Amino acid sequence: MFYKDKKTRVGLIVTMSLDDTWPDSFVKRVKHYLPKARGSLKGLGFEVIDCGDIARTTRQMAVQGEELRRKGIHVLVIYVGTWTYSSTAVAASMKADVPVVVWANSDIETFGIVGGSIVRGALDEVGIKSYLVYGDFKDKRLLNELKVLCNGIAGATKLRGMIYGEGGSRCMGMYTARIDPSEWMSRFGVDVDGFEQVDVIRRSEKYTDQEALKFISWMRDEFGGVEPADDVMIAQAKLYFALREIIKEKGYDFVSVKCLPEMPSCYTTFCVAHALLNDTSDDGFGECCSYVASCEADSNGALTMQILNNVSGRTTMFTDVLYYDYDENIVSMCNCGSQPTDFAKSRKDVTWVTEGLREFDWKIGGACPRYVGKPGRLTIARLSRVDRKYVMLITTGEALEMPLEKINETNSQQPHVFTRLDCRPENFIKVLRANHVHVVEGNWKEELVTTCDVLGIEPVIPQ
Repeated sequence: MFYKDKKTRVGLIVTMSLDDTWPDSFVKRVKHYLPKARGSLKGLGFEVIDCGDIARTTRQMAVQGEELRRKGIHVLVIYVGTWTYSSTAVAASMKADVPVVVWANSDIETFGIVGGSIVRGALDEVGIKSYLVYGDFKDKRLLNELKVLCNGIAGATKLRGMIYGEGGSRCMGMYTARIDPSEWMSRFGVDVDGFEQVDVIRRSEKYTDQEALKFISWMRDEFGGVEPADDVMIAQAKLYFALREIIKEKGYDFVSVKCLPEMPSCYTTFCVAHALLNDTSDDGFGECCSYVASCEADSNGALTMQILNNVSGRTTMFTDVLYYDYDENIVSMCNCGSQPTDFAKSRKDVTWVTEGLREFDWKIGGACPRYVGKPGRLTIARLSRVDRKYVMLITTGEALEMPLEKINETNSQQPHVFTRLDCRPENFIKVLRANHVHVVEGNWKEELVTTCDVLGIEPVIPQ
C-alpha cells in the first residue's frame, strides 16, 4: 500500500484516415511518428503505453483504446498524423474512458491541424473531455503544454477507484471538513470508508514498549533531536504503528484522522504519524511513500492533498493560515505536528518537541516536529464548497528563509513555513474559505486548473 506508483501512465495512439489512396511513402511517414511521439512523452517523465502500431480503422482504434484502458492509463494522447475520420477517434476514446489530448502534427506537408481539429470537435460533440495541441516533437512550447495537460488530467483520473479512510467524526464544528460520500463517488470515483479513533488506540495497545523504543532510537538518529519524555514518544509511536496497520488492512489510498479535542486528554495526538506518513523521506520502515494523511478528519483537505500528490508526485502539506502580514505580504503557515518533515531543509534541522496547545487538557502531552520550512517555490490550494458547488483556491508563492526564532512570535512548538504570495493580500483573504490550506513544492497552478476543468470544479485564482 505504501509503495504506490506515482507515475502518470499516458496511452498513445497514432492515427490517419483509412483511405487506401494514400501512397505507401506517406503511410510509412505516419508510422514513423509513433516512436517519435513515444520518445517525446517519455522525455517528459511519463510512462508511455502504446500498442506497437498505428491504428486507422474504427475496429483498430477501438481495440487499441480498449487495450490501453485495461493497462490503466490516466490520459489518452491521440496523435493525428494527417487527415483522419473523427469517428474512429471517438471509438478509441470511448473504449479508453479517460480524457483525451489530441496532438496534431505540424509538418506543413501533412495538414495535421485539419485532422486534429475535426477529432477534437467530434469528441466535444459526444461529451468526451478533450484538449487540442499542435506542434513538433521537439517544440518546447508544445512539450510544456503536453506536460501540463497530462499531469493535470491525471490529477483527476488517478482518483478513480481510490478508497479514502475517514477517521473520526466532525472536528470542532468544521463544516468545511465534512463531505457527502455519494458525491465523492459520483464526481471523483472515490469510495469513502470510515474508522474510529478508538480502533487506532485499541490496536496500538498490542505493540510493546520495546518495539516503540526501537523506533524512537531510529528517530533520534534520523532527526536533530527528540525532546519529549519516553512515555509521550512511546504512545506516539504506537499510534503510528496502529494507523499504518489500519491503512494496510483496509486498503486505504489516503486518510484523515481526528485528534482534537478528544485525544490530548485521553491519550496523545497523531502528530508523529501524520508527519511521517506524508513524508517522501524514510518513514522508519524503509517505505518512502509520500502517503496522504490529513489532520482533524478534514476530508476536503485530504482530497486537496491527494490531488496535489497526483499532479506532482511530491510530498503535500496540511497547514493552517496562522497569520498574514499585510505589509510584507507574508503568510505564516503552521499546524501542530501534521506537517511533513520534507519541508525542512534537512531532517537534522527538525527537533521533535513537547506539544501542549493551551485550549486542551493533556494527559501526557504530544510531540511536534519544530522547524522552519526551506525556501523555494510553492503551490497552495484548497477545495471548498459554495452553496454545495466545489471550488478550488489556487495560488503560488515563495517560501522564505527565516531564522528559527521567528516562530516564537506565534507558536514556538510547531513547524512553520513563511511564504510571500504572488497575489495581493486582500485578494487572497477574499477567497479564503477554510482555516486549512495545502501545499506542494513547485509551481503546479496550470496543472490544477486542468484538473478542475476535468472534474467540473471552478478554479479560484486570486490576483
